[in-house]
Amino acid sequence: MTVNFVVDKELAGLKVEKAIKKKYPTIPMSLIFKMLRRGEIIVSFLPAQKGEVLRFGDTVSFEIEDRFLEHKKVEILKVYEDDNIVVIDKPYGIPSHPDSNNEYSVVSWIENNYSKNELPQLCHRLDRNTAGLMIIAKNRQVLSEMLKYMSRRAIIKKYLCITKKADLPESGVLVHYLKKDSKKSKVYISDFPQDGYSEVVTAYKIVRQKDDLQLVDVEIKTGKTHQIRAQLAHIGLCILGDSKYGDWKLNKKYKADMQALCAYYLKFEIGKKGILRYLDGQKIVKETVEFPVDIEGFSSINVYKERGLEI
Repeated sequence: MTVNFVVDKELAGLKVEKAIKKKYPTIPMSLIFKMLRRGEIIVSFLPAQKGEVLRFGDTVSFEIEDRFLEHKKVEILKVYEDDNIVVIDKPYGIPSHPDSNNEYSVVSWIENNYSKNELPQLCHRLDRNTAGLMIIAKNRQVLSEMLKYMSRRAIIKKYLCITKKADLPESGVLVHYLKKDSKKSKVYISDFPQDGYSEVVTAYKIVRQKDDLQLVDVEIKTGKTHQIRAQLAHIGLCILGDSKYGDWKLNKKYKADMQALCAYYLKFEIGKKGILRYLDGQKIVKETVEFPVDIEGFSSINVYKERGLEI
């Protein structure tokens, strides 16, 4: 379709690429730059140049596919809700926060489903390709209290994952050190303390195995970026479908392009004080874990029927 607009006071003085992104936030910036290089963006009858500053009254036009002009909404299920919190079941492939391409995210879902007077806030995040339970606070007071509990490790979080088979004890507690490289969007694991590394602690239990795969139950004691994925890979339990820390041969064998990792369990051990004291001792469990792979016996897990899981 053809897009046409006249530069108003709000857009005047902006570079053309920033003005288009501001007016049409769902268009990826990479696509805007590509159209500029090809001379496909016209400003006042002339092909625009990258960095060109728009003036009030300029006309801007370009051709673009409809799909770049609208959010692709995704259904997100509420698992629990009361006056203070919402717990949702995030699908695979959905970012927690809007990214540079401004894709539909959990934050988008919140904005579409709640009043803009005081929007609920995420208490934590899950990676784009990790599914499962997320806690959302309905006001700032609840958010502050929930973050306090998380820093005290008073909320137990468990995950199920499919990993590469490894010769390890059936269960254990992993203590390593993690460093985040924001530029590469990757983390590194060390067996020993180093400058710039933070301690990460993860408990694991191998529930069962099949051929070269294992079903693993994981409880995080700390909450760092990519902690489970990187720490498990460090000891040989590469998560199936993980393109960053996984085993590419295993991923190719099972045609897995999304990590088989799901947050399925929350338990509140927060004590009898504060506005959330009614949650103390409560559990929220995702009854069925669906992994994004087609493997008999592993694709769908009923957590209440799975021997070896402590619910």
